[in-house]
Amino acid sequence: MSDTNRPRRPGEPAYGAGERPRPAAPAPERRRVPPAGDAYTGDTVVMPRREGGQPPGLRPARRRAPGKIIVRVLLALVVLALAAALIFYLRLRAVSSQIVVRDVRPNAPVVAPLLGGMNVLIVGVDERPDHPEEGVRSDTLIVAHLDANGRWASLLSIPRDSRVNVRGIGETKINAAYGQGYAAAEALYGSGTTPQEGGMALAAQTAEQLLQLRQRGQTIGAVAQINFDGFAKLIDALGGVTIDVPNAIVDDAYPTPDFGIMRVEFQPGVQEMNGERALIYARTRHADSDFGRAERQQQVLRAIAAKLRARGALGQLLFAPTLLSSLEGAVKTTLPIARLDVLAGLGWVGSGIRPDEIGQTRLSPESAPNYREEGSDLIWDPNDVQKVVDAFLTRPSEAAEAATVQVLNGTEAPGLAGRKSLEIEKAGFTMAPAGNAPSSDVPKTIVYDVTGKPRTSQRLAQLLKAELRQGAPEGAAAGADIVVVLGADAAR
Repeated sequence: MSDTNRPRRPGEPAYGAGERPRPAAPAPERRRVPPAGDAYTGDTVVMPRREGGQPPGLRPARRRAPGKIIVRVLLALVVLALAAALIFYLRLRAVSSQIVVRDVRPNAPVVAPLLGGMNVLIVGVDERPDHPEEGVRSDTLIVAHLDANGRWASLLSIPRDSRVNVRGIGETKINAAYGQGYAAAEALYGSGTTPQEGGMALAAQTAEQLLQLRQRGQTIGAVAQINFDGFAKLIDALGGVTIDVPNAIVDDAYPTPDFGIMRVEFQPGVQEMNGERALIYARTRHADSDFGRAERQQQVLRAIAAKLRARGALGQLLFAPTLLSSLEGAVKTTLPIARLDVLAGLGWVGSGIRPDEIGQTRLSPESAPNYREEGSDLIWDPNDVQKVVDAFLTRPSEAAEAATVQVLNGTEAPGLAGRKSLEIEKAGFTMAPAGNAPSSDVPKTIVYDVTGKPRTSQRLAQLLKAELRQGAPEGAAAGADIVVVLGADAAR
């Protein structure tokens, strides 16, 4: 027997030095016995192996197609989005039920913002619940025109001293209309009418009459009433607003809630204001006039619009319930804000306009020069009112604004205003005679939009690389729609 064939001793390696390992014995084939009932021939049944060693009957795990996974994820996201939208809408509807009231006017217009233009009367109310003997009156009247088709808006301020014919009273100031409707709500509009519904209805009818809207196929489609507390809450909910104060304001007789007075001051320049401060800025009038106050009120409304626009369309929608909740008890409106078409129309307009391009018009001596005063009442010429309303209902554009520009020299350089006037006229602007500013040490050129001509004033400010402000320059009698006060930068 050779060494290679002899049996291994215990502990001896399987193969010696130089030897190759013996090949392993083939794995026995797996066999099975047929189940009972099958014919059995005594032979074993051999199960053939598949390539790769997988016995038959054991299928490999299927991999899910990537497309099906994506579809399922997208469906889940759609379901979540629909659920979130439903929650949002239910919350908005719950809030609107506390704010929205009936429009009790006979044959009240149908609100359909997506079908064209819509006019909303904004009524700022001086309401003191702790002193009912004082009554209620409208401190502010502004009509907002919203055009969903063209995605533009404009504002028209009505001075509260404008004389009109108020139902049940006769010839009086327009700010008495809300108080009359409030006090005689059921007598004017039927049993069950609340004082606020009556006040809003009569204010809307009276404003329509003054502005002659029905003659133009227009109506005031809805009314929004807000008291002073609500105005401040609105601004605080937005986190404050940014206001560019054009001129210094000092009011030594600003009214306080306890029927006293206090001194308020505002210095010129850009500044952040909370709700209380912005309310004072919008209400003060002893430093100039009711017309200056109307201008400041529009400025604050545009600042609110700018703050809302900064949130974007989605942010505006998500913020709406929170904003409305903060105004509960301070705001009432006939605008059905929870109706889907109204919600869509407001969102469409709000996301498409720039606040600095919102049209600004107001009844004032500049826009309606043929007025007269009787005591403290303002009596407007109907033809002038028509022109103001036509401008209000026209989309803002340079051609529609037809603005005149006046240049005032705020430096000691002789003839500077005249030379700049010629340059500006060559650029296509309509000029008024040049003059001198009250001060001759103005450091930087400023463009003042006096009568609300946003498109023209913006282009002029870009041309001159100047700062743009609202209102008239301090100490200067405005002789045009836009006034340019030249500074030292223009003399270089």
